[in-house]
Amino acid sequence: MGLFVEQSGVVRWMAVTAFCLAAVLVVARLARVRPVAGAGPRADRESDAAHLVMCLVMVGMLVFPTAVDPHAVRGVLTAMVVVYTLLLGERILRWRNGIADADAGAATPGAFAYHVLAAAAMWYAMSGHGTHEPGMPGHGGPAPAPLLALAVLFVLDAVVMLTPGLRRRVPGVFPHPGGAAGSPAVVPHLVMDLGTAYMLMAAAAG
Repeated sequence: MGLFVEQSGVVRWMAVTAFCLAAVLVVARLARVRPVAGAGPRADRESDAAHLVMCLVMVGMLVFPTAVDPHAVRGVLTAMVVVYTLLLGERILRWRNGIADADAGAATPGAFAYHVLAAAAMWYAMSGHGTHEPGMPGHGGPAPAPLLALAVLFVLDAVVMLTPGLRRRVPGVFPHPGGAAGSPAVVPHLVMDLGTAYMLMAAAAG
């Protein structure tokens, strides 16, 4: 993956810029004073925090594609998958019991499941990297077909995020279902979709 990303040039730095922009937007949302209960829809702060962590991991992998230790990256991604899965489980329990929360009033299990999928997809993309011994055949990475299938899935999700009509047909599934296409609210999710797809394709090519 590292060599493919390093050779991508313009696409690589466009992705870095996009992830940085998404991180800034997420930080701005997290820094806002929490609105008073009943004042309207609230941001999903846990989802925003998950977006921020993923953005920082992606930026690190893109800026230092060949210098980043694959074992360290896999360790971080493993921790993210575990934490996100636990948060998703807690969210499902709260949703089933009808418990609202001041920080996650707009949250749904389906929305947060996205972060589990994104982290797991990147973990899979990194699986095997750094374990191949020099002089041995094979690159030691995951099979290209599942990576490309996951990349297509994230691209399709990006298309849905850009199509308000499609998002309204499945309310509550996407992190920001109420935002119009082009709204700053959907930018971090859109960047994560396309950026993850790019990284998965890089892993498939590498």
